Amino acid sequence: MSSEQFSNSNNEQPQRFSSLPVWLLIIMILVGGGIASFLLLRGIVWGVESIALYDIHTWEKGFQSYVRTFHEEPIRTIMLFFTYMGSFYSTVFVALSFSILLMVHNMYREGLALLVTTAGAWQINVLLKSFFMRPRPDLEFWTHASGYSFPSGHSTIAAAMYGMLFVIWGMHRKRHQLSLTLPIVCGILLIVGIGLSRVYLGVHYPTDIIGGYIAGSLWLTACAYSLHLWRKSDPQRTSIRY
Repeated sequence: MSSEQFSNSNNEQPQRFSSLPVWLLIIMILVGGGIASFLLLRGIVWGVESIALYDIHTWEKGFQSYVRTFHEEPIRTIMLFFTYMGSFYSTVFVALSFSILLMVHNMYREGLALLVTTAGAWQINVLLKSFFMRPRPDLEFWTHASGYSFPSGHSTIAAAMYGMLFVIWGMHRKRHQLSLTLPIVCGILLIVGIGLSRVYLGVHYPTDIIGGYIAGSLWLTACAYSLHLWRKSDPQRTSIRY
């Protein structure tokens, strides 16, 4: 073997195996994010139940009663729109549509990350609901709801899926302040609107929403950092600039 061939062979070896540590790290981060979501919520629930510094239930009922006083139109229609944006069918449609759009533009990792974030958030929420088994509020529901209450599936998926969507948007915009502020503001408004709508419509307690935000944000952090590592391992990517 010539010295040139030997040199080429040595150069190929690191490239061949360089992705293995990244994949292992990504898997560990995703698993850790799911576990952290459960452990943190469990600790919060235990703390609320154990520390009687104030009556959390009185505060929740008072907040629910206050937001539900604004029951006239168009507020109810706006709240129904927000809650629809966090529903199962809407989030599946949004995730699939944007994933296809991203992949059409050769952004396969971003599209896959959005799908993984969405599916993982729903699965984490199902497991958490099955564990905590909190009944829904004893109020008149202004929209259909079933299953357990804590944490809110709408707020979990809103924080995770829409959060990832705006993270991807922010990654591929020009790096100046206004451009990065826009996706952040849009994401926060949508996520907060979805969570507030669930309390307004009487199907969740405020702490259900907070718990969903925490679980979804932890999962989003794990997924977003995994995407960052994946992109960093091969920076030569096609991006969309808006």
